[in-house]
Amino acid sequence: MANPPITIDVSTTPVSYDPSPDVKHGDTVVFTLGAAIHATATISFTHGTCLTTSGPYTLGGPTLATAPLVVSLTAAKGVYAFDVDFNSGQESQARKGHEWDRKNGGIDVTSDPPEEARR
Repeated sequence: MANPPITIDVSTTPVSYDPSPDVKHGDTVVFTLGAAIHATATISFTHGTCLTTSGPYTLGGPTLATAPLVVSLTAAKGVYAFDVDFNSGQESQARKGHEWDRKNGGIDVTSDPPEEARR
């Protein structure tokens, strides 16, 4: 049976993870705007991704969460940092009503790829 997805809420400060930022190969990850239903956000990985779909991922309007994203079976062990840019580059408007407009986080792949995937 597959594990439930790891949910990453990019609306909180700092970014929050349920249950944690630790993932294993084949796990699924969902980025969400949480309670920030009027915000827009673009999530980008800064130095490569551990996910099979590279992104960037855009949230906002009718899209409050990504579809489940799969952690690649070939991703190396380590932390994969990502940036969150709110309001799709409209930082001046974001600063007027909010203290947040840019955040960062990371997904920690906690195990090495399976032997078969390394070949």
